[in-house]
Amino acid sequence: MNWAAWILARALMVAVALAGLILLQSARAQAQDDLFAPAATVNNEIVTKYELRQRILFLQILRQPGDATKMAMDGLIEDRLRADAAKKLDVKVAPEEVTAGMAEFASRAKLSTEEFVKAIGQGGVEAETFRDFVEAGLLWRGVVRAHLGDIVHISEAEIDRAIADGAASGGDLTVLLSEIVIPTGGATDAMAVAIRLKSSIKTAAAFGIAAKNYSKSDTAKNGGALNWLPVKALPKEVGPKILALKPGEITAPIIVPGAVELFLLRDISQSTGDTKGTPDVDYAVLAPPNGTDLASLAGKLETCDSLNPLARGLPGDILQRQTVSESALPANLRTAISNLDSGETAVVTAANGVSELVMLCSRKPHSDVPPSRDDVASGLLNRKLGLLAAAFMEELRSEAIIRIE
Repeated sequence: MNWAAWILARALMVAVALAGLILLQSARAQAQDDLFAPAATVNNEIVTKYELRQRILFLQILRQPGDATKMAMDGLIEDRLRADAAKKLDVKVAPEEVTAGMAEFASRAKLSTEEFVKAIGQGGVEAETFRDFVEAGLLWRGVVRAHLGDIVHISEAEIDRAIADGAASGGDLTVLLSEIVIPTGGATDAMAVAIRLKSSIKTAAAFGIAAKNYSKSDTAKNGGALNWLPVKALPKEVGPKILALKPGEITAPIIVPGAVELFLLRDISQSTGDTKGTPDVDYAVLAPPNGTDLASLAGKLETCDSLNPLARGLPGDILQRQTVSESALPANLRTAISNLDSGETAVVTAANGVSELVMLCSRKPHSDVPPSRDDVASGLLNRKLGLLAAAFMEELRSEAIIRIE
């Protein structure tokens, strides 16, 4: 045997094996580096390719319509802008709030947080991706309240108009609460403890810590966080106290059977009402003599009652007012009235070719639950905040330095 040749061959085999191992490790390192390479940069904050892939998978699992890649990129860019705005406004979200937010999101799919995380995990989505998604949304809520909450107000006149226009459908006012439940009857003075906690707790995070330490409810382990509840489902001792709060505020101690409770209002919203079918419309039609300038006349009218003087002394069919289902209106009137708010007018052409002035007096939805002024005000406030929040996000985007890699 040629030992020199054998040794040389073995050395070559080892060298080739080592080279292959080095190439494999290099490829893995390259793939790892590529995974965490920038997909975008937002004001020097990086959005990684890994985050982008995770968000795309998450949106696909949620079956969000549209271009998942574009929506994922837009969402992650906005998440960076939200976080930046929150930092500037000193808005923070406590871990207990994130945990509660994840539970609320999972409950929409009728799953617990653990079941939801397991389900998305089977699709390749990490739990941290879900947590980041929820936390970004909670931060933005806080930013919107801090930046816009004090400048948005709903007047009584706006509520009146909304009810007249059928905007109030009797939806339930719902609240997102955290609780501290201190039982009475023991060696500890429950009221004294509650008063002390009320005076010392200044933040949602502090409330969550106190709930873990003092509350005897099943929610204590989650910082006292409850899921969304309709106000009407709250005990009579609790509901009115909650409605007196703004998000972020805490009730005074509330005595309930067997305990003293404190509640933190984390958020408030209005659920969809139970409007059924098309609404009824109260409307008036004025057919004045030929030559009347209807456009000029319309500018002088404010309510349907202001039409009455115009018809005084004229034939009875000059002014007609009635209430019917919107779906039962003649086609020409239905088209015109569908675009009107209460107190607004339009000029229509009747079947005989004569121009008439139609005015919407009010629109009344069909609902088993009568509209509540508080519910209407909450809905109007949420819509105003939504519009202003969208405009604020556009402002943040326009001022940001965004680079797509």
